[in-house]
Amino acid sequence: CHYFTNGIFLDEDEWILNQAHKLASIPTTLIHGRYDVVCPAENAWDLKKKMPHMDLQFIEDAGHNTFEKGIAEALLKTMEGLKQL
Repeated sequence: CHYFTNGIFLDEDEWILNQAHKLASIPTTLIHGRYDVVCPAENAWDLKKKMPHMDLQFIEDAGHNTFEKGIAEALLKTMEGLKQL
């Protein structure tokens, strides 16, 4: 709550989106639960538009919790894939 009430200590609302181009050479995966009520899916999609190389995965049967089955499986699969790099 402290971070959100302080604008996450960023200089502007869209700071992350405006800096996303700096990550163009970094393999990126964003795993997002369809029923996440904490982080709207629209935010993930906005980031994907700024980072076309990013692998955006929506998990149909998950919300915000890392330990939900679909999220956990996607995280493990992604980490296994990164080992190949």
